[in-house]
Amino acid sequence: MRWITVQITGQTNRKSCLKLVACCLLLIGWTVGAAAAETTPLRILLTNDDGYDAPGIKVLRKTLVAAGYEVTVVAPLTNQSGSGIRVTIGGTLAVKEQSSGVWSVDGSPADAVLVGLQRVYDELPDIVVSGANFGPNLGYAGSSGTLGAATMATYVGVPAIAISVGVDPAEQGMTPIPFPSTFEAFGGAAELMTRLIRDLQDSRAGQDNLLPARTVLNVNYPPVGTQELRGVRVVPATWDAGVRIDYIDTGVAEQLGVNLRVLAPGESMDNDADWQWFARGFATITVLDGNSDAGDSARVEVSRRLSMQPEKTED
Repeated sequence: MRWITVQITGQTNRKSCLKLVACCLLLIGWTVGAAAAETTPLRILLTNDDGYDAPGIKVLRKTLVAAGYEVTVVAPLTNQSGSGIRVTIGGTLAVKEQSSGVWSVDGSPADAVLVGLQRVYDELPDIVVSGANFGPNLGYAGSSGTLGAATMATYVGVPAIAISVGVDPAEQGMTPIPFPSTFEAFGGAAELMTRLIRDLQDSRAGQDNLLPARTVLNVNYPPVGTQELRGVRVVPATWDAGVRIDYIDTGVAEQLGVNLRVLAPGESMDNDADWQWFARGFATITVLDGNSDAGDSARVEVSRRLSMQPEKTED
C-alpha cells in the first residue's frame, strides 16, 4: 500500500487537508473492503446421495476447489439413492470428519444437509450443491436423494443446485468397470457446475442470494465427453418420472421382487422437456419450485366443492 503524506501549514489549508485526509481514508477503506469482498471465496456445502467417497462427488469437489471456492463436504456415509427427502426423526446419527473438510453422516442426504447447516457451519454457506449423482434425475425425480438434499437446503433458506450424470444402459456389463462413459462425463459435469455458479455469482445484484427463494436448479449431464456435448439448455421439467418400479413374482408366498427400470431418454410424452434435450446430447437445467402450495385458483376450486365451508354471515 502507498502511504499519503500531507503537510498542514495554515488554518484554511488545515481544514481542506483534513477533508482530503478523511476522503483518502474513506477511499482506502472502501477499496480494501471491495477487494476483500471480491476475494472472499464462495462457501459451498457439497453433498450427494451416493456417499461421501463416491467418484462423482470427488471429481466435483476437486474442480470447485481448483476454481477458488471454499468447499466443505457433508454427505451420507453410504449409498442412499432413492431416499428422497427422508430425514431421521429419532435416535442418533454417527457423524465423522473423514479428512479435512470432508464429513460423513450415517443417515440420508437430507440428514447430511441439516447436520452440515446446523453443526458443521457456524454461518450458513452461500449455496448447497448436491452431486454429481451416478445416473440421471430428469423430470421432478421426487424419490431422488440428490434432489431431496437440494430441496431440504431450500427449506432452510439456502440456494441449492443438484447435478446428475446419465448412464448408457448398454455399458452395464462392460469391464473393467461398467458405465465408463459416466465416469468420463464427471469432469465435464463438474466444469459445467463451476461455470453455472460463476454466472450466478457474477450476475447477482448486491447481496442478493444466488437463486430466488425456494428454487432448486436440477442439472443433468449426458454420458458424453466434453467434446461431444452439444450444448446446454434451460428447459421445462417433464412430468414423467423417468423410471418405473416393477413388482415381480418371486415364487415365494407373500413376497414380491422389486426392480427399478430406467426409461430411455426421450420416451416421455412431453414434447420439449428435459428428457428430449438430454436424449439429443444436451446438458439440461430445469428450475424447480420448492413451494408446494398449489395457488389461489386450485384452493378456490377445492373450497367450492367442499360442503364443510362456513356459511357467509351478514355484517
